[in-house]
Amino acid sequence: MVYYKARILSAVRAFAVGLFVAGTIVGAKAGPNDEGDKALAAQNYDRAMVLYRQAADRNDPWGQVNVGKMYENGQGVATNPKLAAVWYAKAAGQGNDWAQNSLGSLYENGSGVPKDLAKAAALYKKSAAKGNNWALYNLARFQADGIGMAVSPAESLKNFRKAAELGNSWAQYTLGDKYATGTGVSPSYPIAIAWYKKAADQGNAWSQFKLAQFYEKGTGVVQNDATAAKLYKASADQGNHLAQASYGLALETGKGLKRWNKAEAVRYYKLAVANPGAPAWVMQRLTALDGAQPKPTAN
Repeated sequence: MVYYKARILSAVRAFAVGLFVAGTIVGAKAGPNDEGDKALAAQNYDRAMVLYRQAADRNDPWGQVNVGKMYENGQGVATNPKLAAVWYAKAAGQGNDWAQNSLGSLYENGSGVPKDLAKAAALYKKSAAKGNNWALYNLARFQADGIGMAVSPAESLKNFRKAAELGNSWAQYTLGDKYATGTGVSPSYPIAIAWYKKAADQGNAWSQFKLAQFYEKGTGVVQNDATAAKLYKASADQGNHLAQASYGLALETGKGLKRWNKAEAVRYYKLAVANPGAPAWVMQRLTALDGAQPKPTAN
């Protein structure tokens, strides 16, 4: 499964951070928090930080969460995960589920606090009990692999499903994988495709890539090269190196496109091989097309 890999976790954390600071969390926020959201949307980070701090200093848990995110992101202040943890802890102590999830993430990654998977698990569990979709997803990951707690496949599947039903794209992607491979569930391409589509519609790059493969091969859907190419491009443009390779091939051959485009094929191949995980054939195609051979970058 892909969900536990470091690069995926980094993407998940980055997306969760964006949810907070973009002011899209549903919660009881008023006054300085609302004005802070407006300032943040206008990329006036200094003003946003001032306003969030006003709320936080009044012991408003949402203000504390927002100040923590500003410190974690380095927006309006220098990046400081230690201070982020301090502010998250204040809000988490008041029962704020988003603070509990964010603090759990810091403990999971050892960012600003000593790495402690048991503490991370406990915080995810508290947040998940309140219905937080990211905490449900994170708790499901831990239960699947026995991270900071005992392995519990049944509970893991249940929590992945809860998170997915609440709209978490990574949980939807994970369920898609499970149904595609028959991992812990009866295999079902139609159900896998349904979950991949939900996640892909939210811009989840890995779901877009997996869905593209289904359309390219005609697995569980009517074969459609044009749809596959469109999905490969959507995923590739988000940095998915496997999608970059596949879309490069589509550009080279014209498969699913109105015409082939050698220059663009080379460009996408170069993007793909910059990642050590790129398929070996991509470099072979670059050589055949007389493209330069960039050295893979380290993770």
